[in-house]
Amino acid sequence: MAVHEAGRTLEIAGWGHAVRERAEVVRPELQDRLRGALGGTGIARGLGRAYGDAALSRGRVVLTTRLSRMLSLSPEGVLTAEAGVSLGDIMRTLLPRGWTLPVTPGTQWVTLGGAVAADVHGKNHHAAGTFGQHVTALVLLTADGELRRISPQHDAELFWATVGGMGLTGVIVEVSLQLVPAETGYLSVDYIRTGGLEETLEWFSGHDRSYPFTVAWIDGLKEGSGLGRAVLMGGRVTERQALKAGEAPYPMPRGAVRVPFEFPGGSLSLPVGRAFNAVYYGMHKPSLAVREPWWKFFYPLDVADDWFRLYGRRGFAQYQGVYPPEVGLGELRAILRRIHAARHPNFLGVLKRMGPSSGGMLSFPREGLTLALDLPMQGQGTLRLFQDLYAMTADLGGRVYLAKDAFLTREMFRRMYPGWEAFLAVKARVDPEGKFRSLLAERIGLGEVR
Repeated sequence: MAVHEAGRTLEIAGWGHAVRERAEVVRPELQDRLRGALGGTGIARGLGRAYGDAALSRGRVVLTTRLSRMLSLSPEGVLTAEAGVSLGDIMRTLLPRGWTLPVTPGTQWVTLGGAVAADVHGKNHHAAGTFGQHVTALVLLTADGELRRISPQHDAELFWATVGGMGLTGVIVEVSLQLVPAETGYLSVDYIRTGGLEETLEWFSGHDRSYPFTVAWIDGLKEGSGLGRAVLMGGRVTERQALKAGEAPYPMPRGAVRVPFEFPGGSLSLPVGRAFNAVYYGMHKPSLAVREPWWKFFYPLDVADDWFRLYGRRGFAQYQGVYPPEVGLGELRAILRRIHAARHPNFLGVLKRMGPSSGGMLSFPREGLTLALDLPMQGQGTLRLFQDLYAMTADLGGRVYLAKDAFLTREMFRRMYPGWEAFLAVKARVDPEGKFRSLLAERIGLGEVR
């Protein structure tokens, strides 16, 4: 997509390609051209990995991917970089120097600005919190054209509205992030298989906190006693002394395989989903201390570029909910059984333990469990299923992830996110005319604030 400051009107989509919109798209080359690129109303967009419509707008979409310079690295490991730098570029550049990201989501193709705007979390949320909790300062371009340097100590209210604020307080221009030392670029991973949801939850309750990194692939289609069976993964960074003599401590990935075309509609059917899940479960035998390079453990889906094409032209949407600690076996069974009742295929189910909230007014993570499922779009039945899942989530005191969402209503959003009024108060201060506006913002009532 060759888009420059002059702009072009293009159809763009969320990563799931279930939502598309035509918009004027601009891509400024330098920070001092950002003010001119803003235009009327619109939203900033990084690498487009928000699954739904958080980076889509009926106004202007400002791409930040060419604002991608790493500006400084302090001796203590504080990286200051422009917001268009990708997490993958940070890993490939700084891991060989002994520094790694404190938190990373399931893909490396997220920009620094996007990671802050979504307050992303990773496999270590129970131990390290969210991405925003490791940000020491931000430079934010607000609607009045002012560049504001904010931090947890300076205009903390605006800082915590921006962290997790889905780009609605302004354009994140620079990010200062505290990195963490890394002895190697490998992880020692234990694989454990469970036979059903009860056993899966018992493991999370009794063992997952002994690992810095944990995640479970969960079979969202198995019924009966095998409902909720899972492949559990617990990881620790491999120590330097565990490497063989002469072995490179910081491996680098090769190129990804490209998915060349959109698969025909209906390819990902219920029988295909069950077969895929059975194969995945069967191929992951229980094993301990399997050494894996960083990209295989953190970013397994990045082995294929444009993997959304597997879902065909209609695309997919993801349901990701987080539930309070008191939510347990019966409630999670009910959620999975609602999907079964819809006879709807689902893939790439993930279950994780979450730690406390970050303080971001619209930040998704909270203490408890999070469940994520990719659902191919299959018309009105899919939409009804999502609304039912939203209602079940809200009734449990949970919420859904705005960076993944495509269909949440204003009423349901307000039930899930009690910080919405505080957020709108901050937005009214720095963006009183609602200049920063996405399709997500309009849908859930965070658009124009006057």
